[in-house]
This record gives sequence, structure tokens and C-alpha cells, in this order.
Amino acid sequence: MDVTNFSSQPHWRHCYRNICTDNFVERKHSFPSPFTTSFKTHSRTKKITMSSEVVFNLEYLTRLEESARTLESTPQQRSEMMFKAQREVDAYLEQLSLDHPTGWVIPPKETQGQDKLVQPGQYQVQSGPNQVQSGPDRAQSGPDRVQSGPDQVQSGPDQVQSGPDQVQSGPDQVQSGPDQVQSGRGPHETEPLPIQENGVSIDEVLRDFSRIGNEMEREGHPGHMAYVPGNSTAPAAIGDFLAASFNPYSLNVASCRRAVKMQQMIVQWVGRLFGYPSACAGNLTSGGTVATMVAMTTARDHKVPRSKDYSRSVLYLSELTHDGVAKCLSTLGMREAVVRKVPVDDKYRMDVNILRKFIENDVQNNLLPFLVVATTGTTDVGSVDPVPAIRAVATQYNMWLHVDACYGGFFVLCNSAKHLFEGVETADSIAVDPHKGLYAPFGTGLVLVRNGTLLRNSNTRQHGNYMQDQLTNPEDWNPEDLTFEQSAHFRAPRVLLPLQLYGVATFRDALQEKLELAKYLYLRLKGQAHIQVVEPVLSTVLFRIPGVSDNTNRALLREITTDGRFFITTTTVKGVLYLRVIIFCYRTHRQDVDVFINKVKDAVVKMELPEVEFCHAG
Repeated sequence: MDVTNFSSQPHWRHCYRNICTDNFVERKHSFPSPFTTSFKTHSRTKKITMSSEVVFNLEYLTRLEESARTLESTPQQRSEMMFKAQREVDAYLEQLSLDHPTGWVIPPKETQGQDKLVQPGQYQVQSGPNQVQSGPDRAQSGPDRVQSGPDQVQSGPDQVQSGPDQVQSGPDQVQSGPDQVQSGRGPHETEPLPIQENGVSIDEVLRDFSRIGNEMEREGHPGHMAYVPGNSTAPAAIGDFLAASFNPYSLNVASCRRAVKMQQMIVQWVGRLFGYPSACAGNLTSGGTVATMVAMTTARDHKVPRSKDYSRSVLYLSELTHDGVAKCLSTLGMREAVVRKVPVDDKYRMDVNILRKFIENDVQNNLLPFLVVATTGTTDVGSVDPVPAIRAVATQYNMWLHVDACYGGFFVLCNSAKHLFEGVETADSIAVDPHKGLYAPFGTGLVLVRNGTLLRNSNTRQHGNYMQDQLTNPEDWNPEDLTFEQSAHFRAPRVLLPLQLYGVATFRDALQEKLELAKYLYLRLKGQAHIQVVEPVLSTVLFRIPGVSDNTNRALLREITTDGRFFITTTTVKGVLYLRVIIFCYRTHRQDVDVFINKVKDAVVKMELPEVEFCHAG
């Protein structure tokens, strides 16, 4: 028998395991063996002569199989790994209430409420229908109540203990603050467990991984009010576990129709939120930048079909547009395209009159305006560009209108904010991040294109010969034909499971709470002496001490954050430096904002500014 025919036999994989003795044994199935007429066995060497030239060493193959079967975990092994992993997760989440958002331990006393000093653990925080309670004796989570006590998980200012294989984290172990990262046993501990020829125990792997909790920005911390913090829920994590365990190829109907339908259901639901027609199409992506890149690719192919025109093509942004948008040009091969940054007005919205002047001037200079990006929720301020007016300009000059809704997009769920999204339904494309407004894990963006056919035309996959036997239907809209990605992670469960389990109303309430907390913070700071505060549009609040240097405002930032309870940053808008607070974490509630307000008050007092009673709302 020729060796090339060996791997082509339909049942060979059911037989080979027991072809290692003098007598051939068929396994599992009773069928004529294709090997019996041409194999010669050798009892001493356990080799089989497959032809006059080829000798096959079955003993070696058996050893390989025994090693490879290590990857085939049993239910008991999976349960043990999951239990131990969950134990580490519980210890980390319990520690969230005791640590600074960047990892170091909060001092034992903390200001709470209006003017009240309390000890950590003296009050309980309740959140949502499945309450999470944090008190001096226990932590309870969800309907089935996972408890952490003396026999389970202990966490305090000095240590975190997890099960028999204890992981401890405290002042003597790992400390991280604004200026340093320290390790009690030496800097080598910050290095991950190396990749080795032989494996180690699950306990050692988890101990090593859990150190990441001491070396990260804890974006799920209620005091993390910087950037746009990412959050993740337990059902989203379970969704990722299920996606990785079932591991379908989710980009083609022929491979897994149900996985494709799950993704399409999410895309169409989001499309309806923004008022898009059913003819829209889209995809889950790895984030907002990739979602924007897919949209911009479609815009490029539709508006600038010839590469020789790339150098005279013009992209229009506001001065507050996210930096990821311009970055996409290089990836798209349009590095030579012109980028115009349009100034914003006194409400931090793109100035449409200046936009129009820029376009008119570019047309007169034989340039090709092809794309304008409006933002519904700028990262710096939370402002919303006037989409209807920008749409009118884009239509007049035959331009593609893209809306960046990555941060602010899911506030469309809130009745009080729906008016901010007027005109978005007319945009040619939208990018939005479920890993922001739907609290999915990082790596979850979504792109929508109003005319789905244009998106498909830019991304249709031409299958290789190895897929020529796959049954396809031209009417199927496969996700692989709606993005440049192939072999992508099955992202739908991390979005769908939380929505199915909690319902849309829970997410709406969580987002509405953040809008209300931003208003609450604004009103409280507006009444403070020496503070200028900008009225929020969404959940971002800017404030500063007016009439002093930028260094003085940076000193205010240091004073607010020095004890480790909160993490905020500065930003510069229209040449003015502000302290920036974004209230976005689903664990952030009014008592946290009250603590923050007292931090600001105390910091201003310590700075001994002149006794002038005033406030200036921007």
C-alpha cells in the first residue's frame, strides 16, 4: 500500500491505536482493514513495513498519542480547574473594594457620604437585581450567593488568601502606586511563568496569573474614573468560556449557522437602536478602531475607488475626534490622504460652518473630500457633534458620513439621551463599543453600515480550493464577508448572554444612573468655591481651579488621588487644562461620588487658595 493512501482511508484513525502488537486489531468498528493485505509486522521492533521502502514505527506513534491525549480533559479535571480559577476571580473581585484602582491598598480610614468618616467594611453596597453586598463579614454575589469568609476567601488591607494554595498580596508583597511598582521578593516576580518543555500544576499556573491583579489598572474599580474604563460582567466571562469551549467557526453559515445567527441578531438589534433599516449589515470586531477601519474601508472603496486619488482625498475630523480614526488611514494604505481637524464651538461640538469652509476651499484646490467623522460622545468631554447639520454638508458634497459612537453610543438606550442621537440614522456607518456601554470584556467592538451591500462588496471572501466542497448559499450573509477578519473569536456570547440574562432594562438603568451621577457631581462641584466645572452632556465631567497655573491644577490632581481611593487624569481642551472625571463603571454609585466630592473639597482647602467665594460653570 502506498503511504500516500494511508491518510486518505476513511477509517484509519479508528484503527491505529491498537496496531502495536503482532496481531492487527480493529477498533470500535467492524470493517475490512485496508492494511491487512500489505502490512508486515515485527514483534520485536513493533514496526510495520508498509511497502518495500517504508517502515512505520507504531510504538512511537502510540507514545505521541498518549502525550497528545493530555489535552483531552475529563469532566472532573474541567470542574477542578474551573473551581480553582473561580476562587482566584472571587479573591480579586473582593479585593477591588479595598484597593486603589491601580492596585495599591487604600488607607484604613475613608470619607463617606457628605462629611462622615467610616472604616472600610462598615457599610454595605448593593447593586442590581442580583445584589452584591460588601460588609465586614462577607461578600455575597448573585442569586446563588457565593460567600467569602474565614473558610473561603479572606481579603483585607494586609492579605488575600485563596484556598489551600494561598496567594497573598499586601504591603510586604506587591505594591504599586503612581510612582513605583515594588515587589517584596524581587523584581523577577513580575515576570510571567515561562513557557517550558514540560507543564506545571494548575495551582502554580493560577498563582502566577493572579499576580496580574497587582500589576494592572483595575478598571472595574468604582474609583477608576480615568480614560473610558472597561468593565466586564460574570455572564460575559461565562460567554467567553462557552465560546472557547464549543469553539465554532462563527463566520460562515456552513460551519455553524446558529453562531452566525447569534451575531446577526446582535448587529440588527444595535442597528434598530440607532434607527437603521433592516438592509444594514455589520459585524462584531475586536474594538472601536477596527470597527472604524472596516467602515472607512467601505467608504474608501465606494468614494475613492482608484488608488491614484488617495493623495488628494480628504478626511474631516473635529479636534476632539478619537485618535484611532486618523490612525486607520495608514492601515488602509491612505497615509498620503489629507486630514483636516475642524475646531469645536463653545459646546465642544464640531463647528459646521468651519467644516463647510474647509470643504469649499479643498474643492477649489482640486482635492477630493470623501469622508467626514462625527462623534456622539467625545472621549475628552463627552460632547456630541451636530449630526443632522453634518449630514447635510456631507450630502451636498457627496461624502461618506461616519459616526463614532464608541463611548457614547449605548446611551441611546436612555430616554433622557435619545435626542442626542438625532440624525445618526442617516449616517453611512457607525462604530460602537459593547465593551464600553454593554460592559462586555475588552476586545468587543461593532461596526454598522447602513447599506449592507456596500460593506459586503468591500469584504467578500474568495474561498481557496481547499474549501471547494463546502456547501454555500449566495443568499447567506456570512460574517467573513463583512469584515477583513477570518478565524475570529466567537464574540457573540460575551454580549448576548448578559443581555439575555439581565434584560435590556438593567443596562438602561445602569447607564442612566451614570448620566444622573455626572449631573449630581456637576451640581455639587458647581457649588464649591474656587472650582470651575463644565456641564456634562453624557457621563464625563471636567473641572479646574480657574485663574491659576496648570501646575497648580496638576497639584490638585495629585492631592485628590494621593491616598489611592480614586484614579482620574487631566485633559486639555481648546488650550485649557482640566481635571477629567468619567463615571462609567457599573460598580460606581452615589456613595462613591460623595467620597470623591469630599476629596475635592479637602484638596482645595489644603491648597490654601485665597478666600474668594465664587464658582464658575463652564
